[in-house]
Amino acid sequence: MAPTINEVIKKISELPTPDFILKRIMDIASNPSSNTKELEAAVLQSPPLVAKILKLSNSAYYALPRKITKVSQAINILGFKTVRNLALGIFVADSFFRREFEFLDSKKFWQHSIAVAIAAEQLSQVVNYPDKEEIFLSGMLHDLGKMIMGIITPETVEMILNVAEYKKVSFSKAENMLNVMTHQTLGKHLFENWNLPENVIYTAAFHDDPEKLKIDALSMNVYIVHLANISVNSIYYGYSGCFDIPVPSDVVWNKFDMNSKKYLNFLNNLEQKLGESNDFMNLDTFIGDSEEEGENDG
Repeated sequence: MAPTINEVIKKISELPTPDFILKRIMDIASNPSSNTKELEAAVLQSPPLVAKILKLSNSAYYALPRKITKVSQAINILGFKTVRNLALGIFVADSFFRREFEFLDSKKFWQHSIAVAIAAEQLSQVVNYPDKEEIFLSGMLHDLGKMIMGIITPETVEMILNVAEYKKVSFSKAENMLNVMTHQTLGKHLFENWNLPENVIYTAAFHDDPEKLKIDALSMNVYIVHLANISVNSIYYGYSGCFDIPVPSDVVWNKFDMNSKKYLNFLNNLEQKLGESNDFMNLDTFIGDSEEEGENDG
């Protein structure tokens, strides 16, 4: 028998949740009057986090001219919100993607998640949306509800994936066919629990049905991640449990004044960017143990 909504919400509240260091990092990053010293002090409370942030900052994805060796450099060069995104990415990778599932390849699914973050950041430039760090975070976390489902009700995910692959449809279409609580709903509940920004919560809740979102202030965020997700699903077919030929929502397509030439140009640039970002999309880059690198930080 399927669990009730209350049982599911109770199980969500028992899942890993950001600790006080990560919460402090998120608070400082979202406060416009914070300074570098405050954020640096928060990150330095966790040597393993320092090591991983420095490792990720030096990834080819950022293509920086010189090596970053201190947290203060990472903050000054990459920015408060990018450092926050890396810290959250490390937490999510560690807490949810280390798990092995019989029916879901965690490494490929992580690749999908980071690829959507990268695609959303690229697309925000195409459509002149200024808040690219928020877009990156929303993209990175948009599908975490699928992981939550895999942990809470594994048999449901197995069923959805079987239907999606057999019928050649998307994960969300298969959810609707089976009439189960969706990964979008699960993601929304989880991020409300974590007190994440509204744009992250609503992107999790509406990225597959952007036309249903009725909050104008958040629509651009959701629309960008929707199209980024569609694009990545066409490049990494099946990684996220989607087995259809993805078609973008008309509402999004028209909002961005998109045409086939503009879109193909975006897709070509995206494939190139993803090719250059292999180390960044690799789950081991986020969860690899790098204690030895953490001894001389500060």
